[in-house]
Amino acid sequence: MNAVSNAKWQEGIKHANLSAGYRILLLEDDEELAPLIIRFLEERGCSVAYAANGSEFMKAIRHRDYDLIIADVVLPDASGFQLLEQFRNQLNCPLIFLSALSSVEDQVTGLKLGANDYLVKPVDPHLLWAKIEAQLRSVGNSAPPAAGISFGPLTIDLVSRQAFVNDTSLALTTNEFDLLQIFAEQPARLLSREYLFRRVIGREFDGLDRVIDMRVSRLRKKLDAIADGVAIQSIRGRGYSLNTTHGSH
Repeated sequence: MNAVSNAKWQEGIKHANLSAGYRILLLEDDEELAPLIIRFLEERGCSVAYAANGSEFMKAIRHRDYDLIIADVVLPDASGFQLLEQFRNQLNCPLIFLSALSSVEDQVTGLKLGANDYLVKPVDPHLLWAKIEAQLRSVGNSAPPAAGISFGPLTIDLVSRQAFVNDTSLALTTNEFDLLQIFAEQPARLLSREYLFRRVIGREFDGLDRVIDMRVSRLRKKLDAIADGVAIQSIRGRGYSLNTTHGSH
């Protein structure tokens, strides 16, 4: 980061007098820029979580909800584009790309993948703040996120974190509920063990860990106990999918 950019951030920090209270996740591997952005946002009353790479990002989105995400594209262990594509269904907040990739093609790619905005580095901090506020004003005027998921006889209440099959309550652990939610978000779709591992554990699958198989097995038994409901089907070597049973057990 050059001296001019640094000076702009320092100036923005010095003149902060706002109190926004936004919860923001920053995904940025630039060790000089990241602290400046964090301080700039915190001076405006934001609570900022920080991830320096894709692995930390995956953990961060599993453990907390955010009002907005600011994400770099080029990361040491991942691509911001790939992360957005992979976790798009899990993110319930605006995402702004902040990247040195300045070509029109890169910007179009980011927006087509679902980003709400794309800013090219070096960015003026006041422009970034204006973009953040514009996105969060838009979210505030939109309809609230869905409070539940339904698939056939399965109903999931995301607020109370309860699940029902044919109005019968499922006694699920926290891990089992999280896993069922992932399946219900993409019903009848084949989900690979690698995908489930990243979503559930927050890191890449090493090919040996059987934790996903064990959790799927426990969840499957609870679903199978209710007739004419839903079941997790496995395709050897490929993964799992959630389907209705249509009376067959």
